[in-house]
Amino acid sequence: MRGSRIGHRAVTRLVTLVLAVGFAVLGVAGAASAHHNTISGTVACASGGGWAVTWRVVNSEQITETITGSNRPSAVPVGTTLTAAQTRTFTETVTTKPASPLTLTLAAKWSNNATATNSGSIPVASFSDSCAVKTVTPPTVPVVDECGPGNAHYGQVPSGPWTSTSHPDGSLTITADPGYSFGNGQTSITHPVPTDSNQPCPVVTPPVVTPPVVTPPVVAAPEVLPGEVRVVKAEARQIDKCGRASDLFKVAKRSGVVYEAGGKVLRQGVWLRATTRSVTVRAEAADPTVELRGKQVWKMTFTRKPCAQAPEIAPNTGS
Repeated sequence: MRGSRIGHRAVTRLVTLVLAVGFAVLGVAGAASAHHNTISGTVACASGGGWAVTWRVVNSEQITETITGSNRPSAVPVGTTLTAAQTRTFTETVTTKPASPLTLTLAAKWSNNATATNSGSIPVASFSDSCAVKTVTPPTVPVVDECGPGNAHYGQVPSGPWTSTSHPDGSLTITADPGYSFGNGQTSITHPVPTDSNQPCPVVTPPVVTPPVVTPPVVAAPEVLPGEVRVVKAEARQIDKCGRASDLFKVAKRSGVVYEAGGKVLRQGVWLRATTRSVTVRAEAADPTVELRGKQVWKMTFTRKPCAQAPEIAPNTGS
């Protein structure tokens, strides 16, 4: 009987130990499974067409997590972090109405190495048909091909819900604005490099224009009546003393007379220094109303006779 009691106690302790270990294992598993992201989403019409989707992701833990996998990386990129118990929102634009619930699935790893994968979905009914992308006909762009080789290019792009980009090789890309497409989900069209006709330009020979012959008008000299002519006598003088410093000449001051020497007009009534050994002075009438009488050309020559010097010894005066 005593042995039976001892065996019963041993069995009881063994069962208790197994249960304790089991609960401990379950406790660890339960703690690990508690790590998760709560994912939800809302949708609204996007400007210009399509649907603006907002995803809400809530970190369940008081430690930081990192997104290691995303089925919608354009909305939630891999490598995104959420701090302790953080709630973050992410947005994206959907241009085609989904045929099944739109789902965001994220795989995450927490700083304690716990991992989890969670999903959130938006039902198809949330995507209103009134937000659908509008289909437009792509514009027809004219090709401009003027005469001459290698100059074909695209002309003005008609305005509409699109933008255009010209490429260096001459091709052209038309891109639909958000909320529009060119049909079958196509949002851009590229036109190839236009083909040049290489049509040469016509050669136009300009007409020969003979300039008119313009005969200048003959201007008759003013007629001077005998009673209007004034008689003037010109005069020139010179001084030729010893040495060159005193070689001077002067022309008389006369109204209506112009004196010249060496191609220069001379000042009248003042003594002028002769810079050369010979000077020729000419007198001319200033206008047709003046008539010169008497001498009109003076050829003046200046000698080199040195000046006398005083004797060094005074002569005997006999006094």
